[in-house]
Formats: sequence, C-alpha cells, structure tokens
Amino acid sequence: MFQSESRRGTVGKLSIAGGCLFYLFFCFFSHTGFAKDINFEIEVESARISLGDTTTLNLTFNDTQNIPVFNVPLIDGLGVRYQGPATRVSIVNGQMSSSITHIYSLFPAKAGRYTLGPWKFDYHGDTYTSGTVILEVVQGQVQKNTPSGSSEQDILSDVNDKVFLVIQPKKNKLYINEVAALTIKLYVREVGVTDIQFPTLTHDGFFVSEFQQPRQYQEVLGDIQYEVIELNAAFFGLKPQEARLGPAQLQCNLIIRKQRRRDGFTNFDDFFDSSVIDDFFGSYRKQPIILKSADIPITVTNLPEEGKPENYSGAVGNFDFDVSASPQEVKVGDPITLKGMIRGNGNLNTVTVPQCKAQDNLKVYEPQVKQEKESKSFTQVIIPLDEKIRELPLLTFHFFNPETARYESITKGPFPLKVTKLDKQEELKVVEALQQLNATSRSVEKLGRDIVYIKTSMGKVMKKGSFLYKNKLFLTAQFVPFLCFILFSVWRARNRKLRTDIRYARALSAPRKAREGIRKAEQLLAKTDKIGYFDAVFQTLQEYLGDYFHLPSQGITISVIDEISRHQSIPQDILDKLRDIFKECDIARYAASSMENLTMQAVLKELEEVIEYLQKHKISA
Repeated sequence: MFQSESRRGTVGKLSIAGGCLFYLFFCFFSHTGFAKDINFEIEVESARISLGDTTTLNLTFNDTQNIPVFNVPLIDGLGVRYQGPATRVSIVNGQMSSSITHIYSLFPAKAGRYTLGPWKFDYHGDTYTSGTVILEVVQGQVQKNTPSGSSEQDILSDVNDKVFLVIQPKKNKLYINEVAALTIKLYVREVGVTDIQFPTLTHDGFFVSEFQQPRQYQEVLGDIQYEVIELNAAFFGLKPQEARLGPAQLQCNLIIRKQRRRDGFTNFDDFFDSSVIDDFFGSYRKQPIILKSADIPITVTNLPEEGKPENYSGAVGNFDFDVSASPQEVKVGDPITLKGMIRGNGNLNTVTVPQCKAQDNLKVYEPQVKQEKESKSFTQVIIPLDEKIRELPLLTFHFFNPETARYESITKGPFPLKVTKLDKQEELKVVEALQQLNATSRSVEKLGRDIVYIKTSMGKVMKKGSFLYKNKLFLTAQFVPFLCFILFSVWRARNRKLRTDIRYARALSAPRKAREGIRKAEQLLAKTDKIGYFDAVFQTLQEYLGDYFHLPSQGITISVIDEISRHQSIPQDILDKLRDIFKECDIARYAASSMENLTMQAVLKELEEVIEYLQKHKISA
C-alpha cells in the first residue's frame, strides 16, 4: 500500500548512521512512528493500474472518530465513488489511539498520471492537511514486480518466529479467590507491526480484570533481541478445578514491504524528504494477522479446613485492619461513629467488613461500605442507651493468607467509652412536654392515626370518572409541542434554503424589493422629481429582472430580455411594455424636463403590469 504522510517541521543534516537507525525504527513502526504528527493521510491500494481496473483510496483521520465524509475534489478522467467509513481503536507505539478511514473506489476513464492531493479539510475549527500520492493509469496489463530481498511469502512463512504472543501468569497453583498477576506479552522482531488491538482471553472458571495501560521495552530471548509490548491484568479462580487459562488472541497488522529500492544518495540535507523516504523504503501494505498464544494449566484448590475460624467470611489475601471510635465521651442517646479500613494485597471482593452487633443497651445501624482499588472502608453508627456502658466490644477480621498458607486474624478493641446520664433540666423539659400534652389531651380529644375522621363538609366535588387524559383541552394541548416542532422545522428548512440557494433567495425577495421601488417612484412622481423618478423606475426594473432571472442586475438591458424570449415564451405585449419602459428611461436621461406627467404615470403602470404578469407566470432564464 502506498502512503503519503504530512509532517510538521523539517529535519536538518543527519549522518548515515542516523539514517540507518531511522530505517530500523521505520521497519518496526513504519506507520505509527509518525502518528502523532499526522492529521490527515492519503493511501491508494495500487499506485499503477491498468485502464479498466479500479483501486481503493483511503482517507484516514487520526486521533478522532467524528470526521464526516470528505468530498474528494473532481479530477478530470478519474471517477470517485464513496464506499463507507471504517473506525479503529488501537495501541500505537504503546499508546491508545483512534482513527476513522473514509474509503473510496477510483475508476479511471483514460490513461494518464493523476496527482491526488494535497487536500485540506476544515472541521470544527481544525484544519487537516494531507500529503500527495500519484496514481498512474496505463494501457494494457500491469506487470507486478517481484520484490527484492524478503518477499511477502518469506515474511508470512516464518512470521511465527518474528511475532508471537505469550501468556505469563505469576502463579500456576492458586487457592480459590486468590488474586494473581497475569501478563500477556507481544514479541516482535524484523517486521513492522501496527494497529495492535487489546487481546481477548478464554478464561472459563476464572475472573480476569481489565488490562492496564501497555508497556513497551526490549527483551532478549535465546540471544535474540525482541521489541515487547506488555499488557497486565489480574485474575483469580472462581471454583476448585484443574483448568487451562487461555489461549489469548490478538489482532494486528503486519507491515509488508512490496518492494525496496536501495538507491545511492549523496545529498544528506534531503535524506529525510518525504519523496526520498518513499523511494528508499518502497511501497508497503498492511497484512491483517491474528496471533494466538498457548494455553496455560492452572490448578485452583479449596481453602484448607484446618485452622479455619468459626466466623471466617471468605477473605483471601494479605491485609491490614484498622478501626477507630469517636467520640469517646457521650451522653445517653448520642451517636458514636465507628470507622474502619481494610487494605492490602488480595481479593477485596471476598472481604466482608466486621461490624458491631446490636445489644440490649446498644442501638446499632448497618455499616456504610466503600470499596476502592486497594482498600475497603466502612462507617457504622452506634447509639448507647444506658450510662452503664463502659466500652464498645472488640472487632476481629479473619482472612486466609496464601503466602503463609494459613488463616490469620487481626483484633481491634475494645474501645473505651464514657457515657453519662442526661441532665435533669433536659429530663424536666421532657416531663413538662408530656404534662402539656396530657393537659391538651384532656381538653381536646385526639383520634388515632388508624381512625377515619367524620367529614363535616363535602369539600370539593368532582365528577366520577373525570380523568385528566379524558379532558379535551388537555388532549388538544398535547398537539401544541408537535405543532411548534413542525413550524420550527419548516422555518429552519426555509432559512437553510435561503442561505444555500441563492437563486431561490433572490426570486423570493424580488417582489418585495419591487414594491419598495414602486413606492419610491410614486413619491418622486408626487414631488415632480422627474430625473429621480426615472432613475427609481429603471433601478427597480433592473433589480427585479436580475433577481427574477438570477442574472447580474446591472447588466439587464432590453437585449438581454430579447435573448431570454428566444428560449422562453414571453407574450409580445409584455415585451413591448418592457421596451417602452427602457425607451422612456433612456430618453429621460437626456430630456427629462420634457416628459409629461401622463407619460410618467403610464410608465409606472406598465412597470406594475409587467411585474404582476411575471409573478403569476414563472419564467426561467
């Protein structure tokens, strides 16, 4: 595939060694190495085709997926047909990126050399600029050159040695719900790889978390250095089993060079010019490939029964446990807040926070639990009901530690408290309130909540079965928003047409402008301003006919009207009136003072009759 890329900035003089390093880098990330500096790319599937064949044109916009269809400029002798868009989210050079590609088919109508680009595309304030590619269309059959060096068949035949996928779990033997690290590595050498997708993994009976941001580095295997892209996640077994984790599958594109020309070069100032790079490295294409790793045996066992605490809740990992209670000095009925946190390495999904249990002298509320990435916290409210309480009971957290293969417990508390009685004044207030309530109860009989009061009045009377949805006024009101929407749509469509269809806009405004011109002429006629009158008549006629026939108003003459009448049926009497108006206006330029008032009124009447006829009979230029 031939590709043209726009780059920002220029590169100065470089040494041959620098060029070689650039070559090696380009071979591995030939497409992605420049992705950060590319906004708009042009690609054609074949740069040289036979007349009668077709080829594909790809217009790719990087770092976005919202670019609309680009209208390819018309090229003489080359037909273009839009095929559709293709979006992609990939890992490029260790970074996640997105792009959208608009795909077109090219149909050459004649042989020749066609230049595609540079093209510019403005969208939401951003300007996307493409490079240039050349498409050559020749008579006869195009011979496909056999690439020198490594051929496509050679690369694809031993691709498993040059790019492969490996699963590396941190542990192969796990307890149930024990969390372990999982690493998937992509090894690459001597080939270019791009558009790397996140892998998919077969994990029946296991839970696998989302993959984290990939890492990129180099690693030596068997005295061979590889470029490595590493993805990390976590997994744990959901049930005891002898199972296999994987295989993992990963989709990407290999960069296959179709040909390579090793031309000598002497001017190092131009070494990194885009055309020199295209000539040096030759054309290439993307070969989709699906890499598949081996599966890994994993043994998941049950937790041991030996040493299991009686109230063990299933936590697996290595944790710390901390609890605090405040305030420690309260009155009867005042709340105490118990705050705790469990943090560490392990499966927090299996952690159940310990909580204080309700007692006769303690009112306990359910704890509020919050889980984060590496911790689980809780808050519990406790209210003492007796001043004899001296402490809150201790809390114990049990968990199984896979590192030591035994159960461990962390105990916090008891938490000392000082609970005092309510003040006498507070108690008297309660008694006084009760006494007042009792006194009121004696004078006014209060009925209970479950007793229905006897109504002393009918209240508001409504017709039985009178529902809102049966109300005609309410039903009519439901059509108001829809009607407003229709009116708004019509208004918006009309405004859009006025902005985009100039001919329609001019024709629509022509009668209004003509009426204004006639009123102005009548005012000048009343003032006996003969020169101004004929100027107003002539200007009104020119502007009306220009807007009506979508022609330049200043160039409207009787000869133009005669030319239009040859192609359109304009009655002779209308043509005669137009000629009279133009004639009288021409005479007025030289002898306006000799014009009689009756003649001037006749000219105005003819103008109104011409406009009235043209408005009733649509005639196009």
